[in-house]
Amino acid sequence: MQREFAATDAALGAFIEQPDYPTLVLGATDLDVVFAFRMLQERDRRDRQRVYLLFPFECAASGGFVQQCMASLAAQIDAENQVRAQEGVMPWAELPLLCTDPAQHPAQRLRAAIGHVRTLVAEGVDIVWGLMPSTLEDAAGYRETVLPLLALDGFEAWMDGHRFCVRDDCSRRFLLPQALRAKAQHVLTLDLDFSPEKTADAMVGAMNDAARPLAERMQAAMQLAALDLTHGRLAQALEKYRLLYGWHREQCNPLGQALALGGIGDVATRSGQHADASRWYAHALDAAADSGNLGVTLNILMASGEACLRLKQPARAVEFFELASRGADKLMFPHASVAALEKLGVALLGAHKTAEAARAWTEAKTLCERFGCEHQRRSLLERLAALYAQAGLMKQAKAYEMEKDRIPAYREGAQR
Repeated sequence: MQREFAATDAALGAFIEQPDYPTLVLGATDLDVVFAFRMLQERDRRDRQRVYLLFPFECAASGGFVQQCMASLAAQIDAENQVRAQEGVMPWAELPLLCTDPAQHPAQRLRAAIGHVRTLVAEGVDIVWGLMPSTLEDAAGYRETVLPLLALDGFEAWMDGHRFCVRDDCSRRFLLPQALRAKAQHVLTLDLDFSPEKTADAMVGAMNDAARPLAERMQAAMQLAALDLTHGRLAQALEKYRLLYGWHREQCNPLGQALALGGIGDVATRSGQHADASRWYAHALDAAADSGNLGVTLNILMASGEACLRLKQPARAVEFFELASRGADKLMFPHASVAALEKLGVALLGAHKTAEAARAWTEAKTLCERFGCEHQRRSLLERLAALYAQAGLMKQAKAYEMEKDRIPAYREGAQR
């Protein structure tokens, strides 16, 4: 499987570096697209010559998907402008109204954003767009949105300096069916296959291959431990996580130790041993702090807060969820910020801090509105309506119920 990953990564790199084809259509399942997205994230981290704009949001409806893309893009422009202000450099222009207006057609909004970003980035710097929704319930709407990127009528000047990675589905071929392949002369295609069965077999082979470097075998063991945990093979998962912790400790690798300790905590959680889980997560947090990896720290903070809630320790849970909320904000992960604030409200309510819980949920709801997190917004509205009803504030409770009912039903069903 390492060879498959390496081949896919090399193909992505070759596409990004060539100047003749603006678009790459990736045939991918919901699982496959996660791996491709992570490869692009890693290239973004390493590649200082290009600008990467990556959008992995669900596509329950094309308008909602583009809304999240525009919100993410606006947040990235804001972040860049904070740096430019500190350096005394002229700020970037905000997105034009055509991009941010939900009433406009999604394809027009995307096209306007592409043109606007080109005016911000220096001439000669390529811009890589990863339009790779994690789910594709609204396949027809998504296709209509990205269809101009397929250049079916020929290469257009506005495409110059851009690379568009867009997702298709191998099982449906809705984006680029065989009948259109001949017209798509400026499009490259790449099909992925990282199915669980194929991946698991490859990882078992890698872990047991004595000829491989030990680091590669340990990486395979980490992935297999996660699979064991997912499928309820707790004894096997625990054995691998303990092995991994010992090896990473010998290597003086705090990040590896944090991941292994967090895995041991997850096994304890799945076994119902919540006090043990809390202790393991505490050790994992110490290692994560030494590693400096905020993303791993965020995940362990959330797990620690959940463990405290299960142990009926809401005051301790509040501390963990507050730290998780700050970490998610720093990483600019809106969905994680909403999740941390929602759990923070649960913990505050458990600690009999009703007003503070309402504030946390209201703040989370505002984030949902900004970034199009409709499923999470519905959950928060249900919590707020129940909270205000319990307090006897029926007018406010009714307002939240009505707001919840205005969320389109198709989104609710699509995201369950």
